[in-house]
Amino acid sequence: MLLKITHETELTYDSTISESVVELRMFPRQESTQHRLSFELKLQPYSTVNSYFDWLGNTVHTFTVNGTHSKLCVVATSVVETESVPTVPESLPDIWPLPASTDYKLYDFLQFDGPIVDSPELRALVKELHADAGIPLGGLAMRMIRLINSKFEYQKGITTAASPVTETLKHGKGVCQDFTHLMIALARAMEIPARYVSGLLHADSTKPDSLRGFTQSHAWCELYFPSHGWIGFDPTNNCTAGEHFVKVAVGRDYRDVPPNKGMYRGQARETMLVNVRTDALNGIPSDLFPEKILPLGVSTTNGASLPSRPFEGHHQEHAMQQQQEKNAMQQQQ
Repeated sequence: MLLKITHETELTYDSTISESVVELRMFPRQESTQHRLSFELKLQPYSTVNSYFDWLGNTVHTFTVNGTHSKLCVVATSVVETESVPTVPESLPDIWPLPASTDYKLYDFLQFDGPIVDSPELRALVKELHADAGIPLGGLAMRMIRLINSKFEYQKGITTAASPVTETLKHGKGVCQDFTHLMIALARAMEIPARYVSGLLHADSTKPDSLRGFTQSHAWCELYFPSHGWIGFDPTNNCTAGEHFVKVAVGRDYRDVPPNKGMYRGQARETMLVNVRTDALNGIPSDLFPEKILPLGVSTTNGASLPSRPFEGHHQEHAMQQQQEKNAMQQQQ
C-alpha cells in the first residue's frame, strides 16, 4: 500500500515567548515491510534543523527558535510504501514460557517502569488468559488482544500518557496508548519482551469507522518471537499490525516516542492544534526526494505549496490529549 501522511502541529501562546526548543519523532522508520520513500518537514518560524538516531533507532529532528514569537507550526509530510505481513503468529514455532533471554537488547523490554506498573489487578488479568505451559506464543498473543478488546471500553478523556496501567484496570476504559501499555504489562508479567510502537493508521475510505485511531497518532504493541523477531498486535482494534499501519517510533513505553516534546521560555500558556491525515496513492510520484526541510509556505519541487496557516480543519480532541500528555511528561521531568 502506498500512503501519503501529513502530520500538522500548531503551537500558539497567549503572549510572546522568547525561545522554543523542540524535539520531533515524525520520521517513519525503515522496516522490512515498510519503505520510506520521501520526507518533508516545514517550519514556521523557520530554523536550522538537526537530526540523529536515538538509542532505539528512531530518527529525531531537533531545532530551536530564538527571538520573540507567539506561534510555531510544524508540518511533516511522508510518502511510505507498506507491505502486507505474511506471517501468521499462530503458525510460528515459539511456545510459552520463553527460555530466559541472554540478549541484552531485550532487557529493557522485560522491565516494569513508568506507566507499565505491576499490580495484583494485573496478575488477576493474567490468570484470565488461562495460559498453560506449552501454549503457542502466537496464540497467547491473540488471547491478549481479545481479552483487552472484550473487557475494556474505548473512551477518550479518562487517562493521559502519564497514567499507569492501574488506572486503565481501575476504570475499564481508555484509548490506544492505554491498551498498548496494558498489553505490554501483560506480556512483561509473563516474561515476554514487549515494546510500544507509535505510528499512524490508515483506514479504508469505504469503511472509515472500521478502525479506531485512524484520524490521529496511533499506538500498538510488538512482542518478540525468537524464531521471527518483533510482531505487531493492535489491542485497540483486535488485530495484528498489517499494511494499514505506519511505524514511526518504538520504545519501552510512550515516554520514549512522543511525536513532539520540548520547552519554551516565557510565561505564556501553550495551546496545541493537531491534524493527522493519510491518503492512499495510486502510484509513486516521479519527483520524490529522500528528505527536505523548508520554511512553511515555500513551494516544493513538485509545485505543491502549503498555505501559511495549514489548519483548515483540526482534531481538537486529539490536540487536547497530546497537550495533556506533553504537560504530564514535563511535570515528571
